[in-house]
Amino acid sequence: MNERWRDLSPLDPERDPERWEALMRRTRAAAAGELSRRAFAVSPAAPLARWVRPALAMAASLAVAAGGVLALTPASAQTAAAPGVAEAMGMPYAMTVSAEEGANDAADRLLLPDGVEGR
Repeated sequence: MNERWRDLSPLDPERDPERWEALMRRTRAAAAGELSRRAFAVSPAAPLARWVRPALAMAASLAVAAGGVLALTPASAQTAAAPGVAEAMGMPYAMTVSAEEGANDAADRLLLPDGVEGR
């Protein structure tokens, strides 16, 4: 193999500057897509962009699983009544009877569980 180059003058950019600039423009235009991809790959947003699709897929699968669990739970477990304010404070039910039922009836319920023995 011949390792000696005899004439490299066709590669001289100063020989034909217009041709050389046209070659550079074509080369830059052809490499523009790859250069922009590489510029984005080194940006701080690249790791986030790589995790968007897997994160959305995981969120969707968790939402479907949670919906399936909620659909399979019995209706009685979903409609459990919350305690009232008095019950949450630990006050007995007999003391929470409204005044419309009468004071004697409320006292009977407090002292006697059936309310019949007091009469």
